[in-house]
Amino acid sequence: MSDPILQQILTELQGMKSDLSEVKSELGTMKADIDSIKEDTKLIPLIQQVVSEVNAEVSATRDTLERIDKTLTLHDATLDILARRSIDQEAALKRIK
Repeated sequence: MSDPILQQILTELQGMKSDLSEVKSELGTMKADIDSIKEDTKLIPLIQQVVSEVNAEVSATRDTLERIDKTLTLHDATLDILARRSIDQEAALKRIK
């Protein structure tokens, strides 16, 4: 074989070696990314549990607020009746005097 052909083969091999180094470098980066993703996904069950607990608390709080609202509505009606009675009684007292 002639020297130019050998030189061309050597150049091609060096290019392939360079490409292989780039692939290895990118593969290392990808492996680090995968490890990071694996670490992050370990938290998903904990996050789901916390969300479930928060939802339960929100539901319980909503129920409590609904009961409070109903109680306040009943109290408003009672106070309205008592206020009218008081006004009626004051008017009756004025008529008596």
